[in-house]
Amino acid sequence: MKKQASKVIVTMAMLSLGVCSLANPVQAQNNSVVNIANISMSKKIPHKRLPNSGTNPTSSTTSTTNVTLPQGTQESENWAGYAVASSSEVYTSVTGQWTVPTITSSNKNAVASQWIGLGGVTSDDLLQMGTIEEFQGSKQVNEVFWEKLPATSRNVMTVPAGAVISATISKKTSSSKSTSSTWNLSFEINGKASKSTISPVTLNAQYAAGIGTSAEWISEDPSNANGQLYQLANMGTISYTNAKANGAAINASGNTVEPIDLVSKSDSVLLVPSALDSTGTSFTTSPPTTTSSSTTSSSSSGSKISAKTNAANEESIRNIFGW
Repeated sequence: MKKQASKVIVTMAMLSLGVCSLANPVQAQNNSVVNIANISMSKKIPHKRLPNSGTNPTSSTTSTTNVTLPQGTQESENWAGYAVASSSEVYTSVTGQWTVPTITSSNKNAVASQWIGLGGVTSDDLLQMGTIEEFQGSKQVNEVFWEKLPATSRNVMTVPAGAVISATISKKTSSSKSTSSTWNLSFEINGKASKSTISPVTLNAQYAAGIGTSAEWISEDPSNANGQLYQLANMGTISYTNAKANGAAINASGNTVEPIDLVSKSDSVLLVPSALDSTGTSFTTSPPTTTSSSTTSSSSSGSKISAKTNAANEESIRNIFGW
C-alpha cells in the first residue's frame, strides 16, 4: 500500500458525494502516559471520523503483515469495519448488533470501541452510539455511549463483557416544513430493552443533511479531546450482525461500499474487516491472521497484502500495543 511518510491515508473519493478535508487524529507516542482512570468517559474519548482522504491501491505491499482483505479496502488510523454512501439516497436509519468483548493489553491505559453511526465520512457531522471498553485498575469497564460530533461522547450505562448489544439510530417522522428533526437512539442488551435510555436528539436541518450522507459499522481506536489516539486494546474478533442502513443490507443496490482496515503509523495492520456474508448484513473485524506467503496478489474476492514473516508481524503488533 502506498503511504505518506508520517500518516496512513484513507480515500472515499470513490463516493460520488464530493471530498471534504477532515481532521486526522495524531497517534500518541508509545512512551506517553494516558491515565484513563482520571479522564471522564463522557468528555475525553471522542470518536473521530476518517482521516484525510488519499489514494490506497486495491492490492499492494506493506512491510509488516500478510493478510487477505475485501476488495477495495481503504486504510484508516482509527477505524476498521464498513461504511456506505450514496449519491442518490439519504440515510435516516442504521442498525447493528455485536457482543461486548473482553479486551487484553499489558498497557492498562488501552481502550477499544465498537459503534454504529450516520455521517462522518464526507461530512464533519456524525451521530453514533456503541460501546467503549477500558481498564480501571485491573478491572475492565464497559460503557454504552452515544455521541454527536463535535461534542464528546456521553456514557449511558455500564454493561458486562459478553453482553449482546443491538443498537438502532433512526429519524422520527417530521413535517416537511420543519427546520429541525428528532432522532431516536435505542438499544437492547441480550434481547431486552434497557432501563437506561437515551433521550431523543434534535438536529437542525443542516446537521441532519450531513449525517444523511453515510452510514457506518466500526471498531475504533478512540482518541482524546486533543485528537491523540489512545493505546488500542486487543478486542479480538468482533462479529457485526443485522448491519443495515435504511433497512437494507450494506451491499444493497445504490450503496457504495467501503471496507476499512486499521493501520498504525508504523504500517502495522492492526484490525481488518472480513468480507460480507451472503446476506450483506454481517461481517467481522479482527487482528490479521497472517500466512507465510510473501507474494502480492489480488483476486475478485479480495487483495493479499504481503509481509516479511508471521513472527515479524506478530512481534511488531505485540511490541507496539502490548498485547
